[in-house]
Amino acid sequence: MGFPPSFLDDLRTRVSLSQLAGRRTTLTQHGMEFKGLCPFHNEKTPSFTINEEKGFFHCFGCEAHGDIFGFVMQLEGLSFVEAVEQIANECGIAIPAPSADADSQRARRRTLVETNELATKWFETQLRGPDAKPARKYLRARGLDGTTARHFRLGFAPSTGTTLSTHMIKQKVTPLSLLASGLVRQPEDGRKPYDFFRGRIIFPIIDKTRKIIGFGGRTLGNGEPKYINSPETDLFRKGLTLYNLSNAVAARNQSPTLIVAEGYMDVIALHRAGFTRSVAPLGTALTNEQIIQLWRLSPEPLVCFDGDPAGNKAAYRAATRALPLLKPGHSLSFVFLPTGHDPDSLVSENRITELKNLIQSPVTLVDFIWNQLAVQQPVDTPERQAAFKQNLRKIALTIADRTVQQGYLAEFKKRVDQLFAYKPSFVGKRKPFHKWESPALLRNHSRGRNRSGDPEHRERVLIATLIGHPELIKDVREDLLEIQIRNPKLQTLKASLLDTWQQDPTIDYSRAREELTNKGHGETVALLFDRTGWNQTIIEPSIRPESDAETALLAWRETLAIHREETAHSEP
Repeated sequence: MGFPPSFLDDLRTRVSLSQLAGRRTTLTQHGMEFKGLCPFHNEKTPSFTINEEKGFFHCFGCEAHGDIFGFVMQLEGLSFVEAVEQIANECGIAIPAPSADADSQRARRRTLVETNELATKWFETQLRGPDAKPARKYLRARGLDGTTARHFRLGFAPSTGTTLSTHMIKQKVTPLSLLASGLVRQPEDGRKPYDFFRGRIIFPIIDKTRKIIGFGGRTLGNGEPKYINSPETDLFRKGLTLYNLSNAVAARNQSPTLIVAEGYMDVIALHRAGFTRSVAPLGTALTNEQIIQLWRLSPEPLVCFDGDPAGNKAAYRAATRALPLLKPGHSLSFVFLPTGHDPDSLVSENRITELKNLIQSPVTLVDFIWNQLAVQQPVDTPERQAAFKQNLRKIALTIADRTVQQGYLAEFKKRVDQLFAYKPSFVGKRKPFHKWESPALLRNHSRGRNRSGDPEHRERVLIATLIGHPELIKDVREDLLEIQIRNPKLQTLKASLLDTWQQDPTIDYSRAREELTNKGHGETVALLFDRTGWNQTIIEPSIRPESDAETALLAWRETLAIHREETAHSEP
């Protein structure tokens, strides 16, 4: 009697050996391995190691060795069945009835692996054939050469309906195995089976042991869906699989950076740009199991999705999915690409340097969550501010790890205090005007003559001037904190600008703009410095970085004085 191999594989994917062992002994991470005192014998010098990538533990003192099931069996004296049941119960995973045909299931899985390997070789051969000329032309247009195609074992499926199945049957593959592999479909109306992949470029999906477990296919035309994946089989489970996982594991010594892209072509483009440790989910949002797999390869992988609303939405889903799973030293970071671009398009346009710069300056998870919540609703009334704080707290409380949760609560509190760190003009005694704020100056200055000026325009000018001249913040910080900003995007930009300056008071315009963009404010900054945005804020000379700093400081203070006086006039 035994458990289905697919169920055991699911447990190995879902359960981290280091987390399991970490409940019994203190572990420290060294690269991709963990080390600690052996729980199986008394020792003073750590000799117990865990290799998460390979999924086994080994003690160099007592020679204990095994996987997650062996660990529980040896530690608690359980049988294999009892160990499996205990691990599954701890994880809340339903246990299937023990299977009497476990051996036959293993044999079927071996057959599927062999079937997929034969199919991959055939697909590769077809890509070099005359029928694949459009496919080769497409790949060349996307910048892929023969070396790259061979590295990823790309192939081609002809448009004819049974070419693959005819070839496979000649290779002694049974029709039943073809159906079980998902390479062939059986129509419900009783018609003859047909090849599942037709007229598509083929991307073999390879697990970390380098077994081909499924395939992805991209159409060459305008048909939908553009991409399809193998159906779920005994080998292939989409939510537990990452494309290019085997290569990312093999390249672990080449780079510590692990990138998560959206699709096959993005992964290949990143590989061409030198980022060989790149993976992708298979057309769905990142799952919990995939995030755990990512952390086994890198403690802080970079999520690099498309620079469009859909990509941003997918990134936020990944962020909220990761929050409950966070643990000390393990998180996600985010890379936001220019609007309308993905890694593939940037590499194809030879904008590799730009892509590398973005990857080298990712947005942290806490910054991403903060910026997403800060722009979802206005925070210009006490009620809205209370709702904003409540939403932040709810987000932080989803984190299961107590230490990380408290860290997020503290960080959000600090940012909220900074965000709302102003004294509204109608509260308390008004700050006295300085000599440069005199009524005569306001009446005579070009900024003061027009009493109908747009207050939101003045607020944009005040923020933009300090982005253009961040060296002035030291002189106006107290006044800046008091300014009440109506636009929530501008208010969060103000808080981020202050935070950026506090981290580096010597920062200049170029680096300030880069940092703010990396923190998710790129669109807002562009509106401030783009002549077509926000009523041409940039026409104010003081904003421009090339303007004289002393002149800019005087203009900033004059604008603030006007803004204060206008606010006072508008009060009831």
